[in-house]
Amino acid sequence: MNKADTKPDYKRMYEIARSLFDKTHHFRHGPFDETYYTLRVYESAKEIIKKLNEKCNKEEILTAAILHDTGKTKINTKKLFGKKGFLKNANKEWHRHENLSVPIARKILKRLGHSDEFIKEVCYLIENHSMRGEKIKQKSIELQILQDADLISDCGFAGFIRPFLYCGKFSHQSVLDSIRFIRDEENRVEMSGMINLEISKRIAEERMKLQNKLVNMISKDLDSDLI
Repeated sequence: MNKADTKPDYKRMYEIARSLFDKTHHFRHGPFDETYYTLRVYESAKEIIKKLNEKCNKEEILTAAILHDTGKTKINTKKLFGKKGFLKNANKEWHRHENLSVPIARKILKRLGHSDEFIKEVCYLIENHSMRGEKIKQKSIELQILQDADLISDCGFAGFIRPFLYCGKFSHQSVLDSIRFIRDEENRVEMSGMINLEISKRIAEERMKLQNKLVNMISKDLDSDLI
């Protein structure tokens, strides 16, 4: 491993990733603000690594956390979004972003002087970060951490505010619609096969306590005699 591999310039990577998202229409603000979400995944990965206290390649994980969703800058957003939000058949186009992120990450890491082996491992994590459950039988600890960080980053206050950002972006959804959505949304933390590590589950549960408290408070508005 060379110096770039052992001491990655995470800040520079994030600046490059952010500049890519800033050039897009959908992924630089609002509910799909990947500049913010990337930061959340990075910080969540750091928290898991610290609390897990298990040997892993931290540099590969954190690098992948920063670059894992850059492929969203290349997907066809006309196949994703209409005036009223997500289109019915958007899922297929959405999940092209994992593979599309790989060549972007490879180019960035080459430019920053990383070794071919480091780039290969990071790209493996990026390509498979959405492959949860039984889709991959044997997962490295690095992949488990990245997947968990990607999931729990949307728990807590981030999961609470995103529906309101969504209603601000798409006019068909009101604030009351957003309250109903977060009140009735299935808790992904409790869904089978979603979280890999027990420490990740504990972190997510703590975040969900805050989210549920906020949801319970604001849901009282739905009991108004005006509705």
